[in-house]
Amino acid sequence: MAFDHFEDNGKLMDWLTRCEAIAASDSFVRSGHPEGQVIILRATLLRAAAARVNWREIYRSISEQWRTRHPHFPDLNATAAEIEHQRSRSEGT
Repeated sequence: MAFDHFEDNGKLMDWLTRCEAIAASDSFVRSGHPEGQVIILRATLLRAAAARVNWREIYRSISEQWRTRHPHFPDLNATAAEIEHQRSRSEGT
C-alpha cells in the first residue's frame, strides 16, 4: 500500500512538473497569444485527469504560484467546468 502512495506521488509530481513548465513559459505572452498557454495547460490537465491524477491539486498549485504573472489564467472553478465538459464529451455522455 505504501508503494502505491509513493507511485501516486510520483505521477502527481510528474504532471505538476509538466504544468509548471507550461506556466513558466513566457513565450505565449511575448507572442501576444496568452490564450495559447491556457489551452495547452488545460489540455495537459485533461490528460492528467485521464491518468487519474489529482489535476485540481496541480492547478491549484500552479494558480497560486503563477497567478500574479499570468492573470489570464482562469480560476479553478472555470478550469474545472471546462475540463469536466471536455471529459464528458470524450466519454460520449
